Amino acid sequence: MKTNKKTNKLNAKDFIFIGIFGAVALLIFFVTGALAALTLFGTVANIPITLFFVSIAFMLLVSKVRKPGVFLIMGTIIVLPGFMAANGIGVGLSILGWLIAEIVASKMKYKDKISIVIPYVIGSTLQSALFTLPMYISHGEYFVQRKEILHLTDEALQQYLQFMGSWGMYGSMVALTVITSLLGAFISMKILKKHFEKAGVL
Repeated sequence: MKTNKKTNKLNAKDFIFIGIFGAVALLIFFVTGALAALTLFGTVANIPITLFFVSIAFMLLVSKVRKPGVFLIMGTIIVLPGFMAANGIGVGLSILGWLIAEIVASKMKYKDKISIVIPYVIGSTLQSALFTLPMYISHGEYFVQRKEILHLTDEALQQYLQFMGSWGMYGSMVALTVITSLLGAFISMKILKKHFEKAGVL
């Protein structure tokens, strides 16, 4: 895809696309997150699961708008719900993770499928690692302090403390995010390819 200096900056039309697909990403996030939270595993693995499905909105947007700033803005949008869990530190760290993903995407110039998939996997993995880091560092104190906010029963709290106190579990969830985000991105690109390859976008 050919670009020039005049078209390399985000414009009003680009921000409209970002707003639309950002809303779609949030909808996917809330729906899949709510369904996953029906089970204990789904709750613990919420980020890896949701990022698998959110990839479709990411890939579609980046296929339409290949300009610096897209990954950072979209990444920021999807981590904002983290404030609902009273995890401001995790949100801030996650945004930093998407900034790193944006730097990688910009260096690769959004030029092909790999230059889109790799930054998505990086941003997703860093979001998973950095958002949950305060939870694991606190050895469960995070959930004890937020029991009312998160509407946790005593039984649910004990289950969280059992799982979230393990660094092995932390590493497993981060590794799972690498897998789910990679699969989600490739599957999404494959689905979208037939719709855009004729236009020379993918």
